[in-house]
Amino acid sequence: MARLSEGKVFAIETPKETHLLGNIQKKSDFLQRINYVLVDDVKGQLIFGGTEGIITGRKENARHYGAVDPSGYGYECVDTDSGVMIPWGRLDQWGHLAPQFAQMWADYVQRQIALDEIQIGFYGESAAKVTKDPQGKDVNKGWMQFARDNKPTQVLTRGKAENIIRIFGENADYKNLDELAYDLKQGLNDRHRDAGDLVFLVGADLVAKEASIVYRGNSLIATEKAALNTHDLMKTFGGMPAMIVPNMPGRAAIVTSLDNLSIYTQKGSIRRSFREDQEEKAIKDSYYRNMAYAVEDLGKFSAIEFKNVKLENEQ
Repeated sequence: MARLSEGKVFAIETPKETHLLGNIQKKSDFLQRINYVLVDDVKGQLIFGGTEGIITGRKENARHYGAVDPSGYGYECVDTDSGVMIPWGRLDQWGHLAPQFAQMWADYVQRQIALDEIQIGFYGESAAKVTKDPQGKDVNKGWMQFARDNKPTQVLTRGKAENIIRIFGENADYKNLDELAYDLKQGLNDRHRDAGDLVFLVGADLVAKEASIVYRGNSLIATEKAALNTHDLMKTFGGMPAMIVPNMPGRAAIVTSLDNLSIYTQKGSIRRSFREDQEEKAIKDSYYRNMAYAVEDLGKFSAIEFKNVKLENEQ
């Protein structure tokens, strides 16, 4: 396979930025359902921030206006770099794929970027100068950290015991996920509790534990067990559709609407690089941009602190 002898770093024009972001977004059903947009400024007010009160009414001899995003929450993009190195030996092995290789490689990289961005959205706590955490906690502040910083009352950190939320079991804070989902819904602002677009984002560990408890019962007939195997018994909790999101913490649980979660990328900040490194004997593929995570309306976001969750019989 011919190697790339010329590589360069280049900024991408806005139409191509939009196309690239769209390609990454298409690699995840979850990213397609949240706000995944370009913004002009590296720092500013939230774009889709909701109102915390009614905006309809009247004034005598004047027009009536409600305040949009009275909280004043903002976003701040930080430089973010995704890169992968393809050894020459691997390129030579893939030589027989030459006609399709470029598209296959682009799909692979974009899919990994999408998964990384989702993971950082849940795990991210800070933006370190040099990142080291394997879960991406130090790459950027994600949605959970946005809530912790701006409205910590929306993140439940304790149950009956300090810094512990016990789920499942007789003495648990929540005996099942229905109870947990319903309680989180009650933590929303009054005007959002009956919203028709709420979802229960739930970690795979919690769903697996709930399933194992159901299996331990003796009342399930064969057809019900078959339905459980296809998640048919796990589609709703607390009256809301449930979603298990890739790379979401296994013990996380969040009630919100998907369009309440945002990933912002600053226009003009995207740079792509394809470079052959003679010393490394490899091709380096890099994607650089300025990014921020935001929860548009924190009154429509309620979560548990997944780091504090204990399951049945855990000490």
